[in-house]
Amino acid sequence: MAIDFNAALGLRPGDEPGTLVLDPRPEHQVAPDVVHFAVLTTLAEIAAASAVGASVVPATVTVHLLSRARLAPLVGKGRVLRKGKRLAVAEGDVIQNGELVAKATVQFALRAREAPGG
Repeated sequence: MAIDFNAALGLRPGDEPGTLVLDPRPEHQVAPDVVHFAVLTTLAEIAAASAVGASVVPATVTVHLLSRARLAPLVGKGRVLRKGKRLAVAEGDVIQNGELVAKATVQFALRAREAPGG
């Protein structure tokens, strides 16, 4: 289901390893030429989750909106701050035209591997 959600949002792999790109569409706006914070938060959270390299579920998300994001390509890049046996903490940056527009810190619960067939 998450893969469908990411595709529906318009996320795609970036040119640089570990990056995601979103070309905002008009329905992503909260006001003319202003991308909604939920879109920015989602991009930051998914970038952070991708950096963890395991199946995760967000437990807490803190996001800082630093600058207005416009209808121009957005790049998400994540990095792991700490990864344990059950929890991981990662950051997700959202960059537009070389400027940091949003930053999220996310605590993830690492999902246990499911048994085959279930």
